[in-house]
Amino acid sequence: MRAVMQRLTYANVVATLALFLALGGGAVWAAGKIGSKGLKANAVTAGKIKRNAVTNAKIRGNAVTAAKIKAGAVDFAKLAPGTNLLATASGGPVPANGTPPIDVPLAGTATFTPAAGSVAFLSVEAKGDSLGRVGEKDCEPQVVTFVNGSEWDVAEGRLRLRAFAPTPEQPTGLVPVTGSTAPIGLTSPGVTQTVTVKVFGDPACSASSAVSVAIAVTQAK
Repeated sequence: MRAVMQRLTYANVVATLALFLALGGGAVWAAGKIGSKGLKANAVTAGKIKRNAVTNAKIRGNAVTAAKIKAGAVDFAKLAPGTNLLATASGGPVPANGTPPIDVPLAGTATFTPAAGSVAFLSVEAKGDSLGRVGEKDCEPQVVTFVNGSEWDVAEGRLRLRAFAPTPEQPTGLVPVTGSTAPIGLTSPGVTQTVTVKVFGDPACSASSAVSVAIAVTQAK
């Protein structure tokens, strides 16, 4: 130790400090001066980026376009809930024994505009509340969906709820829920579609019988 101390001079100390300052200062200078233009193309690969280092806040707005996303990379499981939901509304209950047909006031969004190249589906569900019969006849109210004022006809026909005499096969004597789903707007891209619903009541239903309705438009592509 004494031998080392004897060899220390002012010049040695100054030179050593200068070396450390040069090395440290160079690193700081490099960190502040090297930008995206100073990097070779494809120099920063996925393997060189720390996990979770790139957050939403670090991505420039509109920087990630459809052309930059690998085909099939984003499926519905990776989308936030409700992302593919274009419209949803519900209404009721309204009487199931009323005549003439009763408009169901829908609360929510019952209008959407289909885009060219996309596929949208309209789903309608009807639910009977306290369905019952007055006499021996079946109680069978019908739910009819309209799009832009025209009846939206599906393969199953009108939606029908039922209250009937129980059988061994159907001991509850009820069909309390029914629904349908089909494409909408495929032939009318850019044309606004407005969904409305009517209930065609059945006098054979009891006064307490009622119907509620919910609709949803979802995007499949």
